[in-house]
Amino acid sequence: MNDELSRIWNLYGTGGLGAAVRAGTVTPDGHLYLALLAFAEERYAEAAELAAGAARAEPEALLPRAAATYLARVAREGKRDVYVSAEGFGAFIRGGGNVPLYQATSAALARNHPQTSFELLDIGVGDGLALLPSLTSRVEGVTLVEPAVPLLARTTEALAQKRIGFDAYAGSLQEFAAEPRSRSRRWDVAQATFSLQSLAPADRPAMLRWLRARCDVLLIAEFDPPCMDEPLKPETAAHVFARYREGLAEYVGADFETVAQGFLMPVMFGYADRSVARTNFEQPLAQWERLLREAGFEKVERQLLYPYWWAPAWLLVSSPASPSGAQRVLE
Repeated sequence: MNDELSRIWNLYGTGGLGAAVRAGTVTPDGHLYLALLAFAEERYAEAAELAAGAARAEPEALLPRAAATYLARVAREGKRDVYVSAEGFGAFIRGGGNVPLYQATSAALARNHPQTSFELLDIGVGDGLALLPSLTSRVEGVTLVEPAVPLLARTTEALAQKRIGFDAYAGSLQEFAAEPRSRSRRWDVAQATFSLQSLAPADRPAMLRWLRARCDVLLIAEFDPPCMDEPLKPETAAHVFARYREGLAEYVGADFETVAQGFLMPVMFGYADRSVARTNFEQPLAQWERLLREAGFEKVERQLLYPYWWAPAWLLVSSPASPSGAQRVLE
């Protein structure tokens, strides 16, 4: 399969999409790869037909069928009308492998929280799917940072019902760090569950240094994917196709079309979308570890959370060089 994708890539590089299509393909993934290249060039009708060819070549397979359905909608309705939907994301995050993933994440957070009372900062908390099950009576207060107001409202409502004190900020970590009220704050624990990947790479060193100066322990849950900086390369596309075949299989049933068309296909083809600015910047776990050490986190420990279909999920448990409570000079 990789050989065919490499052949297509070489033809595409020398003669463009037309040359790659005219050479013919053998496998369904070859058709899908051509569809991805056509999508990247905003040639949506051609992309839809190429994906339909993959579906005809492998009629029982989930990925070609889902891709063909999605691209037919893009060709018919325009890309702006087929973005990720709230219904699609909701069904995705609360189904499939996300159920054991978030159970494992909440349990790992609780294991790594202090055994005495503590203050907690949660960055990108969403609707509290990871945070809320991890909370115990040892939590004296929670500071929440979340740019999506509806999600933040659901979390604060749940905390109020649990009678846990909280301070909520509707914005990004960068915006929160610039707020006067955050400049003199410290927390015993700061945590981010699958949210720091939305930080632009250029912002990461400064934000990690800011966190190092303001917490005793930093917990980061992230995946360990390959580098996605060049999504059209054959090796990257082959990885994406293989992973999304597994991901789609976890949602076979009543929610399949909602998840496939409302979330997974928009995300998969979004890797190749040159018309919008990136909002997600996943990176291999080793890069997170390097950045944490450069920011002054002396101890960085990996804990496996779950062998998720996209990439293994890990918890990074990091602490600064200074002992607890000793570092008071805020940057």
